[in-house]
Amino acid sequence: MEIRQLRNFVAVADAGGISAAARALRLTQPALSRQMKALEEEIGAALFERTARSVRLTPAGGLLAAEARKLLRFADGLPEKIRTAAGGIPLRVGYAPSLAGDFLPVAIERFTQCHPRARVRLSDLSSAEMMDALAEDKLDLIVAAPTSTHDAIRWVPLRSYGWQVVMHIDHPLAKLDLVSPGDLHDQRLLLYDRADYPDYWERIQSFFRDRGLQSKIAGEFDGVISLIAAIEANLGIALLAESSHPDPTGRGRLTSRPLRESPAPIKVAAGLPTARETEPPVLAFVEELKAAARKAPEVNR
Repeated sequence: MEIRQLRNFVAVADAGGISAAARALRLTQPALSRQMKALEEEIGAALFERTARSVRLTPAGGLLAAEARKLLRFADGLPEKIRTAAGGIPLRVGYAPSLAGDFLPVAIERFTQCHPRARVRLSDLSSAEMMDALAEDKLDLIVAAPTSTHDAIRWVPLRSYGWQVVMHIDHPLAKLDLVSPGDLHDQRLLLYDRADYPDYWERIQSFFRDRGLQSKIAGEFDGVISLIAAIEANLGIALLAESSHPDPTGRGRLTSRPLRESPAPIKVAAGLPTARETEPPVLAFVEELKAAARKAPEVNR
C-alpha cells in the first residue's frame, strides 16, 4: 500500500461514493475505481459494499479507514517533526511579567543549559489571551494565576504572592507606612482591563465589596506598561502583586506600601493543556520553573 492509495481510500469513505471523491481529488472516476479495486486485491478483502449510487464500508473497510486516518495524520505531521528536530526544540511560553519576572529568567537559563538546542519563545499576554492561545495550540504552556473556569488546563503550582498598593510619590497614601482597608475608601483605582483580566478584576472588586468600601474606577488598562504610565501621571492608585516592581521605569515617580489587610494571595502556576499530550521538553521546563520558583527570594513586605 502507498500513502497516496490510503489518502484516496479515505476520501472515498468520507464522500460515500467514487464519483464525489473523484471530483474532490480531481481524478477520473474510472481511475479512482481501479485504485480502490487494486487496494482490495492487495489486502485480500472487500472494503466496500457497492450500490448503484454509493458505496458503504464493510467491517474490513471501516477498520482500514480508522487505521489509515491515524497513519495519514502521522505522515502529515512528519515534515514538521523533521524540521523541528533539525532546528532545535521549540518551546512557546505565555506569561505575565508581573507574576513570573523573578523566576522565569532563571528557569529559562537552566533549561537552555540542559537543552542547548532549545528555542524558547516568550509571549507577554493578558490572562484571557493566554487561555485562548493555549486552547488553540499556539502555546505549549503558560505561567499565570490559575482560574477554575478553564477545566481544559492542568495547573502546576509554582508560588504565591501578597499585594501592595502602588502610587505616585506625591500621593497622600505615600505618607503612610502601612495602608489599611479604610484608607482605600473613595480612592481612584487603576485596574487591569476586566475583559482581559477577569479574575484580577473580580478579586479586587470582592475585596472592596466585602468590606463596604466605595471604589472609584479611574481607568482600565490592557497591560502593565499603560497601567504604570497612568500611575506615574498620578491618575490614581493600583493594587498589584508584591512581585510587581514598584518603580519599573526607574524614574523615581512611583512608590508602594504594604496592605494591613489584603485580598487572598495571588497563586502563580504553570498551565498545561489537558486536551493533548504534554511533550517531554515541556515537562522538563515545568520542573525548572518549580525549582526556580522555590529558590526565588521572598518579596520584601
